[in-house]
Amino acid sequence: MGRTRLVAFGFAWMTMAVSATALANPYDISLRGLGRPATGAGLSDPSVQRYRALTSELALALAPRPLAPAETLGISGFEFSLVNTLADIHQNQDYWQGQAGEPVFEGVLPSHGGRSVPSNFWVPSMHLRKGLPLSTEIGINGSYLAFSEMFMMGVETKMALHESFVRYFPALSVRAAASRLFGASDIDMFTFEGDGMASLAFGIGGMAQLTPYAGYGIMMAHVNSQVIDETPYEVINIQDQKGGANGSLYTFPTLDWNKNRHGRIFGGLRLNVAMIEILYELDLGKVNFNSKQVLSHSFKLGLDV
Repeated sequence: MGRTRLVAFGFAWMTMAVSATALANPYDISLRGLGRPATGAGLSDPSVQRYRALTSELALALAPRPLAPAETLGISGFEFSLVNTLADIHQNQDYWQGQAGEPVFEGVLPSHGGRSVPSNFWVPSMHLRKGLPLSTEIGINGSYLAFSEMFMMGVETKMALHESFVRYFPALSVRAAASRLFGASDIDMFTFEGDGMASLAFGIGGMAQLTPYAGYGIMMAHVNSQVIDETPYEVINIQDQKGGANGSLYTFPTLDWNKNRHGRIFGGLRLNVAMIEILYELDLGKVNFNSKQVLSHSFKLGLDV
């Protein structure tokens, strides 16, 4: 199968995943469910704290993961893969449950079938990587929050500091990734992550290769809210449709990069048999300001051509 066909198959797979879940969008997030912050509110405002917690967990669930050992693909290497991720969220917390009469998920509204908050998110994604000279590589990725209209597109680059040329000495690399959230009506989000990792490959009977890897990264998220209407279902009143304390329109404060840093520990195991790659990765992200942890499990099937 040629590279063009691989890419076409990947986009078709993502299209089917989106189409299958876009019939109803119960997991589209409504920031109105967090409550309205006071005019000029800072980070200590209860509604703003809920906003920070929700968007931080959302970022950790959707932002691109390493999904590869430390060594690069080599100058002629190309990898195409499909990934399924299950990311846990703290569904019982008030920032996911919403305030009385104002659900966080639009899908919880009676008109959307009254769905409950999930215990985890299903995030199907597609990953393309290309090897470059000087032990570097670049990649693009797209991840989709199932049963919503939200998806995240990102780019990444990796540089190997050591490629396991010395037997039993692990490969070492550094990686940088950036992404943006699309399709969210209330949230504008960018993420950036830098991490380091190590891996060591072992041959199995001359037929396969097993590579465990582990690393640590720092993810930063820059988040803005769109303009939110406190009374969206009422008959439009010109006097009501304005900002300020007397109007129904408001926004949450911007969360800057330096106020939204979260650590992430990850580890995985990759099995290569000929051109087929099977990988499992465990990620543990920690929200820096409330110590909540977001655990995710990723399963990857790829072709290394």
